[in-house]
Amino acid sequence: MNDTEKFLFDLQGFIVVREFLSPHEVKALNDAFDANWGERREDPIGDPSGNMAGLDKRGIFTGMLTWEQPHCQPFRDLLAHRKLLPYLDTLHGRGWKLDHEPFMITGPKGIEGLRIHGTTNVLFNGSRFYAYSNGQMRCGLLVVQYTLHDQNPGDGGLCVIPGSHKANFSCPPKITTWEEHQEVVYQVPLKAGDMVIFSENTLHGTLPWQADHARRALLYRYTPKYLHYDGGTYEVNQPAWVSELTAAQQAVLEPPYIYHHPLIEPDGETVVRPRRED
Repeated sequence: MNDTEKFLFDLQGFIVVREFLSPHEVKALNDAFDANWGERREDPIGDPSGNMAGLDKRGIFTGMLTWEQPHCQPFRDLLAHRKLLPYLDTLHGRGWKLDHEPFMITGPKGIEGLRIHGTTNVLFNGSRFYAYSNGQMRCGLLVVQYTLHDQNPGDGGLCVIPGSHKANFSCPPKITTWEEHQEVVYQVPLKAGDMVIFSENTLHGTLPWQADHARRALLYRYTPKYLHYDGGTYEVNQPAWVSELTAAQQAVLEPPYIYHHPLIEPDGETVVRPRRED
């Protein structure tokens, strides 16, 4: 991460990286979803409270890493994307892992939003935290969102309360449902291919979708090598398809532990297991 990105993440609790994905990568991901549209189901955790209500339920996709070739490949390629490594190395420290399987939130104009949520700094949580010490930032659970369709101002979609990862008071309920003080809630404008990375501490949610085109937001979540937040995914006994992945991609699916945990080098391919803490 460069100095500007570090400043903005520490200040806001999130940053946007423009044109992170190439047009070819965006097309491959969208084509894979189009080819597997029958896998879409209603998202069970949509929240219609307050002004987050919508005309329809949100849609969700899961299981993309196990789809038939070639449709699984663009999702596997994101596991240890070379451009992502500096962000995870800076915010997690050396050694990190995928926390649970990726998913995409989608739906047409009118779909519901999701209540604004996040742990802030009110109560220290060993799996969701933000800390700064000795010139370094450290995070627990991090969310990486790839935007596959544009999210323009006024469209709805991902929203955050900037700086809330350091907040020392609980967020009042009517702010979380977008009923009061809407001015503190920032709907993040994004173009297809942009990447957003934010701390789970940062208050975030989804505003009801207003654009004429569908929303497509693909999310991956990472934790430091010693943490597991969601549980139940890619534990010690990994499924057979993991053997089809590169060494770096396999390293991302390792279970949580510290000693000798594999580290992915900046070239995105070389994987080492250190003899002592890195």
